[in-house]
Amino acid sequence: MRILVFTPYLYPFHVDMLRTLEKVALTKLFTFGPYGNYPFEEFLKYVMPIKPVRILGQLVLSPLDVFKFIRWRPNAVIIYGAESIAGLCVFFISKLIGATTLTIVEENNITLLNDVILRSIQRIKRVLVRLVYRSSDVLIAESSASRKYVEEMLCVKRTKHFYVHPHGVNVKRFVGNANTGSGVKAKEMLLESLNLSKDLIEKMWICFIGELSYCKGADVLIDSIEILRKRNVLRKYNCVFFLPGKSRLLSDRHDLRHIYLRKLAKLVKEGYVVLYPPIAHNKVPLLYRSADIIVLPSRSLKYTSSDRSPNVALETLAAGSLLVASYAGGIPDIVGDAGVLVKPNDHQALADKMEDVVRHYEKYQSLRGKARTRAITNLDIRLYAFTLIKSLCKAIKELREMNNM
Repeated sequence: MRILVFTPYLYPFHVDMLRTLEKVALTKLFTFGPYGNYPFEEFLKYVMPIKPVRILGQLVLSPLDVFKFIRWRPNAVIIYGAESIAGLCVFFISKLIGATTLTIVEENNITLLNDVILRSIQRIKRVLVRLVYRSSDVLIAESSASRKYVEEMLCVKRTKHFYVHPHGVNVKRFVGNANTGSGVKAKEMLLESLNLSKDLIEKMWICFIGELSYCKGADVLIDSIEILRKRNVLRKYNCVFFLPGKSRLLSDRHDLRHIYLRKLAKLVKEGYVVLYPPIAHNKVPLLYRSADIIVLPSRSLKYTSSDRSPNVALETLAAGSLLVASYAGGIPDIVGDAGVLVKPNDHQALADKMEDVVRHYEKYQSLRGKARTRAITNLDIRLYAFTLIKSLCKAIKELREMNNM
């Protein structure tokens, strides 16, 4: 079998998945490259980077890349970013050359636009998206919310080959050992590598990993920290929040940006927040193992998709760390009963739950074992990759039987 994987933007899990697929089939991964300023350039050596053409602000495949795609003639195509213009093009080219298609559903809500022209284009695009989800040989939703989006919002009904499975994580990468450390040792190693004060070792670390954007709940997080400060919880239980220092705070909400920059600056000055510098990709597991608590306060969004299948949730479970996260988007499907879920968009609810966790920290320690077990048994990237292969083989077998009738 010859498998082509297409993803507009590259993340580490794509490469981990590719390595597993390559063990059972000839596989190539086409991508435009890493998203934004994420430090994933090292993974480009494993894939086939393609140079997009920008049309009306949208990235599409160049004629040369379309030719490369067709010339390679894959038997099966796995498509991420299926609702992008490039993803739609890949789907229809795959059908044109007779390849079996496996489409990943990442969205979980319809995006509403203000511009009249863009809304008109979007309506046309939605017709194509429905066609893709209806006619793809296999459909895999990243979450139950994504499946609900397909069935109830797009009104696409499928009777077979429609599954729910988060995209998985390289569990092995996040395991601590004698060399990489965990707990206090991990904290010592991380503080030294980041050139931060060793006085922080004695504190309880509550870490946020990722971009401090509105959709990730950055404003909710900062407001909840203020509440905990006013209640004297942070001082009493010797807590400190670790937030990324180079993240563009609320870059998706400029009307709130300056307000929260001032709030954040005050919390940093008072010592309740530490802004950590950029961390090399190979050091990220050390941050997870250093954290006493990982917080993921993603918003439930009304007019677009909420957090789809966040890597932070997957990686936290793989590291066996304690996760406090919002009940939003694809997070509940990842976490199950292996973490603490809170009401989204509610800084008061987040502060209340965080206070309960730090007050009764020992009570929540059993979740670490549950997190690790869930990652190994349900979320390992190898399991995910073999699920894709198994689904494709089943669809191909059925198609052959139908053609032989």
